[in-house]
Amino acid sequence: MLGAMEQVRRSDDDELCGHVDERDGSWRALTVFGAELGRHDSRDAAADHVLAEGLSSLADRWTLVEAATGEEQVVCIQEANADTVTMALDYYSLPGVPTLTIATDQLTSGEWNLHR
Repeated sequence: MLGAMEQVRRSDDDELCGHVDERDGSWRALTVFGAELGRHDSRDAAADHVLAEGLSSLADRWTLVEAATGEEQVVCIQEANADTVTMALDYYSLPGVPTLTIATDQLTSGEWNLHR
């Protein structure tokens, strides 16, 4: 679960678009499940990034890396929330494609890395 991160919501419908947090002197723009979208000098710039790309980034192809082995896999996000992310383990999310669900704690701990 995402703890100390600040939620960023659209003002017109209160939809959760992602999170921001401050780390190492910069502000990180994060997806709803905590993957980093980018780093910024200000909280407002990070929040603007989340509002602009937080939800649409979920439709992109991502690369999942298992830290223990360094093995990489292209994935499509099927479902994401503050606790888990479920991915199709392929370029396309089609019926029969294997899936994997990982907890955001596994991303935070570094067990897995997920990036665009």
